[in-house]
Amino acid sequence: MNAGTNHPSATALAHQLLEAGLSRPAINLGHDTVAVAWALKELCYGAWSSEPQRATKAAEALRALCEREHALPAESALEIAALADWTAGIAHITQGQMAEATHCFDLAAATFQSLSQSDHATQTQVPKIMALSMLGQFDEAIACAERAQKSFVALGDARGAGKVSLNLGALHVQRGAYVEAARFSREASVLFARVGDHEHSVMADLNMADALTSMGDFDEALRIYARAQMRAQVHAFPVLEANVENAVALLHLAQGRFRDALVGLEGSRKRYEQLDMPQHLAVAEANLADAYLELRLLPEALTVFDQAVARFGALHMPAEEARTLAQRGRTQALLGQRLAAAESFRRASTLFAAQGSRVGRAAVALARAELALASGDADVAKTLAEEAAEGFDETSLAESHARSNVVRAYALLQLGHIGCANTVFEATLVQAHEMRLVSVAVRCHTGKGLAARARGESAVAKAAFNDAIALFEDQRRALPGDELRSAFLTDHLRPYHELLRTALTTHRETPTRTNAIAVVEQLDCLRARSLGKRLADGAGIEDGNRADDNPATRRLRERLNWLYRQVQRLEDEGESAGHLIDEVRHTESALLEDARRARFAASAQVGAAHTARHFSFIALQDALGESGALIAYGVLDDELFAYLVTRTAVTVHRQIASWSEVQNALRAARFQLETLRHGVGPVQHHLVSLTHRAKMHMARLHGLVFAPLASALAGCRGVLVVPHAELGLLPFAALHDGVEFLAQRHEFAMVPSARLALRGLLRQPGRPRQVLALGESTRLPHAAAEAHLVASLFPASRVLVALEATTTALLAHAHMADVIHLACHAVFRSDNPRFSALHLSDGPFTVELAESMKLKPCVVVLSACETGLAELSGGDEMVGLVRAFIVAGAARVVASLWPVDDTVAALFMGHFYAALGQGERPAVALRLAQCEVMRSHPHPFYWAAFTLYGAW
Repeated sequence: MNAGTNHPSATALAHQLLEAGLSRPAINLGHDTVAVAWALKELCYGAWSSEPQRATKAAEALRALCEREHALPAESALEIAALADWTAGIAHITQGQMAEATHCFDLAAATFQSLSQSDHATQTQVPKIMALSMLGQFDEAIACAERAQKSFVALGDARGAGKVSLNLGALHVQRGAYVEAARFSREASVLFARVGDHEHSVMADLNMADALTSMGDFDEALRIYARAQMRAQVHAFPVLEANVENAVALLHLAQGRFRDALVGLEGSRKRYEQLDMPQHLAVAEANLADAYLELRLLPEALTVFDQAVARFGALHMPAEEARTLAQRGRTQALLGQRLAAAESFRRASTLFAAQGSRVGRAAVALARAELALASGDADVAKTLAEEAAEGFDETSLAESHARSNVVRAYALLQLGHIGCANTVFEATLVQAHEMRLVSVAVRCHTGKGLAARARGESAVAKAAFNDAIALFEDQRRALPGDELRSAFLTDHLRPYHELLRTALTTHRETPTRTNAIAVVEQLDCLRARSLGKRLADGAGIEDGNRADDNPATRRLRERLNWLYRQVQRLEDEGESAGHLIDEVRHTESALLEDARRARFAASAQVGAAHTARHFSFIALQDALGESGALIAYGVLDDELFAYLVTRTAVTVHRQIASWSEVQNALRAARFQLETLRHGVGPVQHHLVSLTHRAKMHMARLHGLVFAPLASALAGCRGVLVVPHAELGLLPFAALHDGVEFLAQRHEFAMVPSARLALRGLLRQPGRPRQVLALGESTRLPHAAAEAHLVASLFPASRVLVALEATTTALLAHAHMADVIHLACHAVFRSDNPRFSALHLSDGPFTVELAESMKLKPCVVVLSACETGLAELSGGDEMVGLVRAFIVAGAARVVASLWPVDDTVAALFMGHFYAALGQGERPAVALRLAQCEVMRSHPHPFYWAAFTLYGAW
C-alpha cells in the first residue's frame, strides 16, 4: 500500500483534509482511503522539521480518518490505525510527550507486524529511538536502534539504515560518547547522500558537528554547522535552522564568546517559541541560563534554571533535568545557598546514575570541586577535580576537561604546591589557546600570575595578570548591557587587585610621579567601568528598544503599573498589600528579562560595542584647576588607602586606616545621624546632646578617612571624592575636624571614578534658564509649595503639581530643561535596584524609565528621601536613581542620603536655588545652602543629607 503515497488524487485529498478538516461530509474519499492515509503520514513527516503544528494537524486528521471509516475491509482499517498511531507518536514528540510517543510507535509496529509489513514496523521504531533517548532510557534506545539496523540491512533499505545511524549519533552525543557519535553521524551522512534525503542529511551534519564541538575540534565543527545552516535555509527546514543556531551559540559559549552566544541562544529560543516546540524551548531556556551563570548574572540564572527544571520534569526529560539540576546547584553555591546546592547536586547525581551517564557524574564532581575550592577546602577540591577530569577525558569532552584542570590547579595553588600548579596551568593554557577557550585562558593566566608571585617573580606575575586582563576585557567589552559587564567583572577582579597590589608596592619602594600615576590607573580600572562604557557609547543607548512597541513588553509594563497603583491604594487605606507583592516582584523580573533579551537581539544588528577613549591623567589635572582636588579611596586586604590629585601633584597615601574600623565607624555615625529620622518631637529635649554626639562621630570618621589627607588639601576649595563601597554613603561635608564641619571649608561632589570625574568636569551644566519643577502633592502636601518656590526663582519655568506631576509629563518635558526639580516620595529597592523609584501621581518613575530619557547636561535635584542610595557591586558600580539620571545625560545630580525633614528641605532648596539662579556652580550653591541651614539647624541630619554627584 505504500505505493499509494504517490497517487496524485490521494495527495490532493490529504491536503484537502488537512486544510478543511474531516467534519466536511462533502469530502468523499471513495476507494482511496488507505492511499490518503499514507499521504497524511507523509505530510506529517514532511512538516516535522518545518511546521510542527502542521505535523500535529496531520496526525489528528489521520486519527479522525481512522475513527470515521467503518466500512473498510479489516486489513485496510488496521493499516490506517497503524498509520494513525505512527503519526500520533510524531505529534507527541513535537509536543515533548516522549512516553506517549514510544507507546504509539509500539502500537503501530505491532499492527504492521500483524499485517506482515515488517519494513513499516521497523520504520516506526526509528523515531522511537529519539523518544527513548529524550527520556534518558539510553540502553533501551541503543537496543531499539540495533534491532532496527539489522532489519534495515536485511531489507536493503539504505535510507532506513541512515536514520538509525543518525539516531545512534544523537544518542551517543547525549551519553557523552563523542567519538562513536561522530562515527555514526558520518555513516548516516553518507547513507542519506546516496538517497538524496536533504532533511536527514542536515540532521546528520548537525549531530557530527555537535560531537566535534564536544571533542574540541571547533574549526571543523563550525565548518559543518555552516554547511548545515546553508542547506537548512535552502530547503526550508526552520526547526533545523534553529537547531544549528542553538548549537553554534553553545560553541561560542564554550569559547567564551559571550555576545555571539547570547545572540544565538536568544535567536534560537524565539524560533522554538514561534514553532511551538516545548521540549526544544525548554532546552533553549536552560542554555540561556548557562550563559547567565558563566557571566555571573546569578539571581537571573537561578530563576531560569528553576523554571527549566520544572519544565523538564513535566516533559519527562530526565537527561536535561539532571544537567540543569547540576547547573542550578553551581548557581546556588555561588549565591551562598549551600544546602539548596547540595540538594540540587544530589538530585542530579541520582538522575545521572539512573542513566549511566559518565559525563553527568563528571559534571557533578566538577561543580562540587568548585564549591569546595570556594570554601577553602583545597584537598577535597583537588580530589573532585581529578575525578571530573578523568570522567571528561574518558568521554573526550575537551572543554570540560580543561575546566576541571583549572580547578585542580587552583586547588594545588591553595595547598602550596606552586610548581605543580604552574605546570597544570601552563599545559591547560596551551590547550585553551589551541581550542580558543578564552575564559579558560583567562583563569590560567591569572593562576600563572599567582604562582609567579608566590615564587617572588614579580615581573612574570605582572605580565601574566596583564595577559589575563587583556583577554577578559575583549570578552567584557562586547557584552550587550552594562548589567552583564558589571556582573561578569565581579568574578574576574583578582588580576586587577594583584596589579593594584604591584603598583602600590612599586610606589612604596620608588615613590615617583610615574609610579603614583600607575596607582591611579590601576585603581580606576576597578571603578565604575560599566558606567563609563555606557556613557562613552551614548546616554540611554541600551534602552533604545525599551520595547514598548513590543506587545508582550507593553502588557507587562501595563500590568506592573496597575499593580503599583493597587499596592499604593491598599497602603494608603491602611490595608495589607502582601498578596500583590509577589506578583509585583515576578512582573518586575519578567520585564527586566524581556528588556535584556531584546538587547541580545538588537546587538546582533549593531555589532560589538565601541571602545572607550583613552583616559588622560594630564587632562584631569588641568580640569581640576588651581583650587580643585580629587581623592580616590581604595581597599586592599584590610588597608584603606587613597590617592590625591591636584593640578600640580599626585600623591599616594598608604595605611590611612583599617577598613574594618572605618566600616564600624560608618555604621555608628549613620545610626547617630538617623536618630532624627522620625522627627524631632520625641528627642527635642536631647537635641543639643544629640548634635554633640553627631559631631563626635563625624570627628572620629574625619580622623580615620580625611585627616591623613588634610595637609595635602591645603588651599583646595573643591574636592571630588571617588568613594570605596560604603564610603559612598558618607556625607563628607558633615565630617568635623574638631573646629568646624568640612562644609564650611570645602565644596564636595561625589564621582564614580577618575575617568568619569574628568568627563564631569568637562561637561559643565549651563546657566539655568528652562526649569521643570514637579511636586507630587497628592501624598506629599508640601511638594506643591516647594515646586512653586523653585519655579519662582527662574524666569522660564514649568510647574507640574498634584495630578499633573506624572511620569508621562516628566518624560515629555524633561529633555528641554536645564534644571529638573522633583519633590515627591521615593523608595530605594535593595532587592531590585532597577525598580528604585520616584513616586509620581500616576505611578513610580523607576530607574529603568529614567535611563531611557535623553537629557541636556542639566542639573537634576531629587528632593525626596534616600534618593542617593544605591546597590554596590563588584568594581564599585552603583545602581540607583543617581546613576540612572547620569546615564540619561544629566551633568549633575543632587540627591539625599537619608529622609529629609519637609520644612527644612524647603528652606534648604530656597537657599540652593537662589545661589544657582545667580550663576553659582552647583557645588557652591550646595555648600552655601548647607552653611545657611546649619545656622538654624546645626545637627547634620538637617543640612548634610543632600549630596552632589557628577562634579562641582
